[in-house]
Amino acid sequence: MLLALNIIQTMREIEGIEAEKFTQAKCVQVATDDTGWEILYKLVESEEYWLMTYPHSEQHGGGSPILTPVTKQDAYARFNL
Repeated sequence: MLLALNIIQTMREIEGIEAEKFTQAKCVQVATDDTGWEILYKLVESEEYWLMTYPHSEQHGGGSPILTPVTKQDAYARFNL
């Protein structure tokens, strides 16, 4: 388990269906912006914050989601927590 957590900590982003599976299995949703296109998650095991965005707005449904780690300070500032 420690190895898996270390791999997660060094990741820069998770894309597509893997991002959705990751958040469903390991995270809790914390906040959503007013547009619904940015969702903040917290990793249950380590309390790290991850931001899911849909940067390809020109595609149907916003395209594939991208999940990137964010600092606690950035998460609180971005979502007014």
